[in-house]
Amino acid sequence: MTKILAHRGANKAAPQNTIPAFLKAIEMGAHGVENDVHLTADGHLVIVHDYAIDNMSNGTGLVSDYTLEELKKFDFGSYFSPEFAGTQIPTLHEFLDIADKFEVINIEIKSPKQKGTDIVKKTIDAVKEHGLFDRLIISSFDDTLLVEAKEIDKTVKTGLLYSPDSPIIEKVFDDPFAYAKKIGADALHPLCFYVDEEYIETAHKNGLIVNPWCVNLPEGMKAMSEWNCDGIISDVPDLCVETIGR
Repeated sequence: MTKILAHRGANKAAPQNTIPAFLKAIEMGAHGVENDVHLTADGHLVIVHDYAIDNMSNGTGLVSDYTLEELKKFDFGSYFSPEFAGTQIPTLHEFLDIADKFEVINIEIKSPKQKGTDIVKKTIDAVKEHGLFDRLIISSFDDTLLVEAKEIDKTVKTGLLYSPDSPIIEKVFDDPFAYAKKIGADALHPLCFYVDEEYIETAHKNGLIVNPWCVNLPEGMKAMSEWNCDGIISDVPDLCVETIGR
């Protein structure tokens, strides 16, 4: 059965990458969730997509330039709707406190702006602390972070993200299956337009999971399900449930 993963939570129903968005995803029946982590200036893991907070809050500047206390003062909900005014940026721990309803926890780690960080280890340790390690898959467009994750714990599941404009596309384009296996990844997370039935069959023959992203149209959802895709990462998990069931 194809698992439905809510992209940045149920981001059409609540501010993306916030606790309300993750709770909405649970209500909608998503099997799992995808989110993004960054490190604050004082070393805390927070969930937010962009490096800067300009688009999703009433603040400006880079996440990495603020302490957690400073970030918590910004409003990450009003940009979406007055209903969510005062919504705070969540820490990874705050998300994990409510994540036990999810079967799959896909955490995307962004290449840190800070040099020499331990963002990968902190992420793995946090998930283990909450007893959810068996549900974790770490994804990234940065292949070096996925290699680092396996060096920290060889049993952690990793997924290689890519799209036409990603930095590693030249390494991946000709044979994504071979490259994923080369770096020890467990899954491929391509932009959905790369995926067809043959792609999924080849991935499975190579022992790889396939979780494409931005699967937002019913015809795409139906096709992925019929092709036995492992998971689909969607902005509309409620439509996914309605279209392919749970």
